[in-house]
Amino acid sequence: MIKRLFQRPGSLLWIVFLWKIALLAFTSQPVPSNDGFFYDGPVVNFLLHGKYANPSIALALPVSGREVFCAYPPLYQVLLLGWMSIFGTSVMAPMALHLVLFGIYLFILHKAFRLLDLPLWADYVASTFVLVITFQDRPDSLAHVLAMAAVYCWIKSRKSVPRNSSSWLWGMAVFEILSLCTGLQIGALYFMLLWIGVVAAKLFVNDRFPAGPMTALILIPAALVALVILGFPHLWTGFLEHARQTPALTGFRIPKVGEILKALRTVPGIFAIGIAVLWSGKKREIFSDANKQDLWLVALILTTASLVMAFASMFLLTANAVQFSAYLQPLAVGAYLAAMAESVSARSKSQTLMRVFIALAALGAIRAIGMTTWGVVCASDVSRTAALKRVRQEINEIHQNQSAVFSGAYLHEAAPHTDFSWIHSDWLAPARRGQVNSDRQALIKVKPVKLLLTQFDYYRRYQAVLEQLKTSSDVVTLEIIDTTRLPPPDAIKPLQKVVQHISWAPIIVNMTWKQ
Repeated sequence: MIKRLFQRPGSLLWIVFLWKIALLAFTSQPVPSNDGFFYDGPVVNFLLHGKYANPSIALALPVSGREVFCAYPPLYQVLLLGWMSIFGTSVMAPMALHLVLFGIYLFILHKAFRLLDLPLWADYVASTFVLVITFQDRPDSLAHVLAMAAVYCWIKSRKSVPRNSSSWLWGMAVFEILSLCTGLQIGALYFMLLWIGVVAAKLFVNDRFPAGPMTALILIPAALVALVILGFPHLWTGFLEHARQTPALTGFRIPKVGEILKALRTVPGIFAIGIAVLWSGKKREIFSDANKQDLWLVALILTTASLVMAFASMFLLTANAVQFSAYLQPLAVGAYLAAMAESVSARSKSQTLMRVFIALAALGAIRAIGMTTWGVVCASDVSRTAALKRVRQEINEIHQNQSAVFSGAYLHEAAPHTDFSWIHSDWLAPARRGQVNSDRQALIKVKPVKLLLTQFDYYRRYQAVLEQLKTSSDVVTLEIIDTTRLPPPDAIKPLQKVVQHISWAPIIVNMTWKQ
């Protein structure tokens, strides 16, 4: 039975999905990062208190925190509202939603593999690259599902009879517009990809240019932006309030070693394809074989778009932007391997190619391996249930009109309360580039009685700040309680950027401020 299972296309994708289900069910991983509650908070607050705003970020973003959440396009929140109306506002509700969205992404990916008629070995090797995708707690999950549906429609239009069916091309446009309405950065990546693909198909394989759908791709998003600016200026003000504090465009910079390593670890398959194509002596012959035109077109267009994003994340955009390309990587790798199948027909060459890409996938899967090993041990030390129980105990000690700071993973427990101020640990004050000691100054200004932090947030951001405050005994006294018995990777400096954020165990900081 197992042998028959591995002889079916897509089997490895669904094995990965079962692994994700088991990881969520038994260890509650991936632990939500702080960005999760930033986007989930307004829906949680609406369902609990009737106002579509996120009070936890009000100190930094007063419009989105106190009036109406408009820091990001709203389509993800619409879906989340329906989901949480059924399954409640606990932290597990959005985690389950993101798992479902990941399953839909895998289904679209599988359908694209079948559409391109990938050989079984290429299907399996490409499937290993989905292990690179381990962060799912933002609107990005929905944006990628919609955008990958747009890519599927584009590929399907080229496979349809008649070729370049207008219905599939209009489907491509609709899904891409919906992706832009979910996440601007991800929508922009796929917008670039689709335009490159359509233009390349026109230039290299003489496809018809779909003027209607491509015009709609430009005009409809532009009209929606104009509608918000002119018709709802207050919402636009709130959007800019967030965009100015966390700009995706950082300006030109020389990448740090860590940023280069992040890119290489996140999209190793993309870099490998890029290097292989550049070194190939047959670049002019790529589109000469009609049977491989679709494979090469998909492989090269997805690789080009991914490389643009990867290099932009090192030189112009925030370093984390490279993660957007991880969703394109499996399809790009699969199409490339299938296109190369006849060129490496010799058994030794094909095995070498497989080993190279499997090794690259293993490199990208470092965090997935850490979640399955060290993360399981961390969960057995302090489970999500035990961690949140301790968080609730600490919340009960907070008095009326006091304030406390929470990591995003714990804010779902604080959200039902209206008797004290619950503050997001990343948004104590407006973000200002180049400001020194901003967290220390914000803590002194806000004077929270407690910090309830994940291991990741404590070691990433707050450890150094609290060490500084310890020297100010005339201002505050601190009691730091680490609830874990087993140090997670976040506590070990050489591993902090390799395997991170796999522990639910809170670090509790009790703060006594002196008048």
